Order: sequence, then C-alpha cells, then structure tokens
Amino acid sequence: MLGFRGRGFGPAILSNILRLSRGVEMSTIKVMIVYDHPADDHPLARQGLRQLLSYQDELEIVGEAQHGNKVVYLALALRPDVVLLDINLPGENGIEIISELKAKLPEVNVLVFTADNEQLHVHKIIKAGALGYLLKDVDPDTLTEAIKTVARGDAYIQPCLLSRLLCEFRQMFDDNLPELPPGKFGLTQRELEIIKYIAAGQTNKEIARKLFISEKTVKNHVSSILRKMALEDRTQVAIYAYKQGLIGKR
Repeated sequence: MLGFRGRGFGPAILSNILRLSRGVEMSTIKVMIVYDHPADDHPLARQGLRQLLSYQDELEIVGEAQHGNKVVYLALALRPDVVLLDINLPGENGIEIISELKAKLPEVNVLVFTADNEQLHVHKIIKAGALGYLLKDVDPDTLTEAIKTVARGDAYIQPCLLSRLLCEFRQMFDDNLPELPPGKFGLTQRELEIIKYIAAGQTNKEIARKLFISEKTVKNHVSSILRKMALEDRTQVAIYAYKQGLIGKR
C-alpha cells in the first residue's frame, strides 16, 4: 500500500496516480531542465517550466540546473532522455555545454530554447549536437511536442527559425562577402576582438562579461562593425572572420 506524507500531492504525483488507476504503463520521457533564473517576462518563465511540464503524463522532470558548470555533472548522474537547455545562461557558452554533453552522453538529446535568436547562429547550435531549437515564447503544447519529438531522436526546429537557418547556410556559401583584409575597414583593435567573440558564437552579454564593459557598449561596437564592413548581421561577420582566418573553423 502506498503511503504519502501530508495532505497535498504535487502535480507529478497526481499524474502518476491517475495513470496507475487507469492501468496505463509507466513509460515516461525523463527531462532535465537547464535555465536562467526565471525573472524574465516570457510565458514559460512566468508559469514555471517544472510545474508546466509536470502535468504532462509522458514527461518526468528528473532534475534542474541554473549554472552551466553543473549541467554535465547532473546529466551523468540523472541520465535524462532530453536536456532542455536555455542557451543564454549567464557567463556560460551554451554551444560548449552542448558539445560537452554530447561528447560524454551521446545518447542524450538536447533541445535548446532561447529568448533572443538575433544573437545566435542556429547552424552552430545544430553542429554542436542539439537536436531541437525553439524560442521561449512558444505555447506549452508546442514545447511538449518538441520534447517528445527530440526524445524519439527526430529533429525539431520551430518553423519561424527555419528561414533563419536557411539564410545562414546561404551566407556560408556567399561569394559576395568582402575579401579585403580587416585592416582595410578601419576597424579598431577592440572591434577586431569583438569580431572574434562573435565568430565564436558569443552573445553581447557574454562578450561584455569577458571584456569587462557594458552590454550597451558591445552593441555600439557591433553596430560600428556592421557599418564599416557594410554587412547586414552577425552571421556575415562570423563567416568573414572564418574566411580571413581570424578564428579557426569549428
């Protein structure tokens, strides 16, 4: 006979009781959540990811982490089926976290979600080993479907991000990018330094921390770089950096 302490049951326990009462076999997808502290205004953060996903019969939340240096350690201990990873962890390189996860736990599937897709290169996230990518403003049903899809070993990319991914691939093979050496653009030493960080997949917030300057200052530098080089976005800056050998290709 099952015994429970206290009068209240959490949503995950209630969900399991209901399934047992219906005679449904307990076959769940084990999910580990890695996210920045939910202080933003996105719907998923406001509702609470753990509470939201706990109501899904097929999902079991096995653990949570808020810092990148604990992700791999927890994943090794918990052996989740899916790691739901906030790519914008403060002071962390999300792409490196994905690469390390896949190197040590190749059977784990990574689903990335983010609040801002303008600063990230989708193809780098996929190349690092992520199987899915979506924005934080998705509705709960879409998030649940994405987790189930990734758990099966299938890719899931939110439709609104597919056009960005195709654009990035086109730019990678674009012969119209500038061929002049960096010195010909009148770039400052600081701007050259920022270009290398952009090419490494760093966000403005991450660059600001590394250079001990404000995020606004980084944004101003990025705008200056785009203007001087007559480029449209960060992806073109990264590809130029690769072509010029400013950073090794990954």
